Amino acid sequence: MNKHITTFCLALIFLMFASCIDQITFPLDKGTEKLIVSGQINNLDEDKFVFLSETTSANREPLYSGQYLVLNDLPRPVRGAQVVVIGSDNSQSRFNEIGPGKYMLGREVKFKSGVEYHLEIIIQGKRYLSIPEKMPDIVGEDELSYEFVRGNFKGAPETAFISIQTEVSLPETIEPYYLRWDVDEAYYWNLTFFPNPFNKAPPDCYVFDFPDPERIALFNGQASGFSTNQNRQIVAQRVVDESFLSRHYFNVRQVSISRESFDYWQKVKVLVNNTGSVFDTPPAPIRGNLYNDKDPEEVVLGYFEVAKVSQKRIYTTRADVPFFLPEICTYERNRPLDKYPKTCLRCSEFPNSTNDTPHWWFDQ
Repeated sequence: MNKHITTFCLALIFLMFASCIDQITFPLDKGTEKLIVSGQINNLDEDKFVFLSETTSANREPLYSGQYLVLNDLPRPVRGAQVVVIGSDNSQSRFNEIGPGKYMLGREVKFKSGVEYHLEIIIQGKRYLSIPEKMPDIVGEDELSYEFVRGNFKGAPETAFISIQTEVSLPETIEPYYLRWDVDEAYYWNLTFFPNPFNKAPPDCYVFDFPDPERIALFNGQASGFSTNQNRQIVAQRVVDESFLSRHYFNVRQVSISRESFDYWQKVKVLVNNTGSVFDTPPAPIRGNLYNDKDPEEVVLGYFEVAKVSQKRIYTTRADVPFFLPEICTYERNRPLDKYPKTCLRCSEFPNSTNDTPHWWFDQ
């Protein structure tokens, strides 16, 4: 299988899955590097992000890892870009680079209905623009539930997994609308409590991830043909493991998007079904809504969305899980330190983790 792993998703981009699905290989032209853009602005009171990276070209220079030079197909973050969102009301809001290829706009910036917004990116003198979009006026509501199941999970029999479902209240309108569901997860991880003279517990550890990156849940309100405003969707499934020993959240975002964005994600969905994950660089170039204003023939991958979002959360605790869960981080007196998984010793071993409690953690 030929996979080109990249930061290619809205919201936080952290790849943790690898798929075993058979692929249809589409050759990706590696003669030139291609810019990958992923980002969204919306109506929520939250920080907004844009992620920039580049695919690997055939003549790319080796990357210094800190110890040695490496050559690989992994896209590399684009640093030092100027990223600005511009409104038809003459507003301008600049994203600040907070990490390699990760640009953030603070939650204090608000976006208005009826205003067209587009993204401007300047990289080494090249100027990239997104096609302007307005924020949709409507979005539905989700009523979340979960079910623990033991059965066939992506070809693996007798597997314990959880299924996150929503009973969707669809918008009551005769106007066309288009929906997508994004799901991320956050859970508390128990680090090993080693005995010490001060009886000091290890720091809190919160881990963030995407539970089901292969799934792209879409709904076309214009073509649905539903006579009621209710619809049931499975929005995520994932294996039950040690992360369910403590509180485990699933954050579900129902995203109302433009027809153009819906068509884009439909194309990505077709390719994901053949290649394995939404985080893989498309094996055939899919044009999004971004372009080089001096070279419209340049292929730019990804999409910048202007969306209206409804967000709900649901969580499980250990008492909810009907399966046995091994406690791999429990202290054992005669167990050597090197026999503990590294994730039992340091929260930072997880690619996306923090010792700070999310502000919403105890809201439910």
